[in-house]
Amino acid sequence: MIWLEENIILQIKSKLGDLSKTEKKLGEYILSHSVETVNDNTSELAKKAGVSPATIVRFCRSIGLSGFSQLKIRLYADASGVDRDIYTDITSNEEVPKIVDKLALRFNQSITQTANQLDTDCIEKIAEVLDISPVIYIYGLGASHIAAEDFTQKFSRIGKPVVNMQDHHLLGSSLINAAEDCVFIAISDSGETIEAIKLTRMAKQKGLLTAGITQKRDSTLAGIVDYPVIHHGGEAVMLRSAATTSLAAQLFTIDVLYYAYVNQHYHEIMRRLKNSKMNIQDFFRKENS
Repeated sequence: MIWLEENIILQIKSKLGDLSKTEKKLGEYILSHSVETVNDNTSELAKKAGVSPATIVRFCRSIGLSGFSQLKIRLYADASGVDRDIYTDITSNEEVPKIVDKLALRFNQSITQTANQLDTDCIEKIAEVLDISPVIYIYGLGASHIAAEDFTQKFSRIGKPVVNMQDHHLLGSSLINAAEDCVFIAISDSGETIEAIKLTRMAKQKGLLTAGITQKRDSTLAGIVDYPVIHHGGEAVMLRSAATTSLAAQLFTIDVLYYAYVNQHYHEIMRRLKNSKMNIQDFFRKENS
């Protein structure tokens, strides 16, 4: 699999909440002095940031780098000559071109990080169980419901029955009568959505195979499903552009799952999609005639 290079500034921001106290202190210093850090050696940076040289080594490993040299190279590529405001959240009275640049940067980062961390073996296994499942049940609340709707639209078009209800009581009633060889998929960015967790546990009690799409590897949802799919969510920001980019990551993940499934029956599914398009076009021609 091709490894995509992430933006190091946003990579550090997204990792801050997972770092130790001293590593976080170093990370915050680097974010405020990214260009200056490129010219520092380990001892100089440790002194300026008020940490030990060993903390720098641990910090680099914690954010997924091999060492300080790689950090400096990435900082030079991503921070030099770039408007530092591009890495901040949307602020008051910003011009639309700046908003476009900021969101594009975050969307690209979210997709790149998701692509780098997706468990492709898990995706393949889910595609296999979806193939033999007579009905797919899926649930998402709030923004995650948009992702569930996207899944429903894609798989319904290629002939897979999908049950998707935002009312968890109604969906629960359907799950109670589901066959054991069906699949239930829960989508929750945090992995802690109460309704998604309850429905997942109900599905497991009925003997259904379960999958969860979330950005939290240590979440309750990821811990109870048979197939956890972890995507990137973006760093937390006040105006919730992270919620926007996490939705993009969910949609990207569903696209990967969809194409993995389509790949198993490519020619048959292409025939179905072609017939579906022709039938819809014929229907509207008749309606308008």
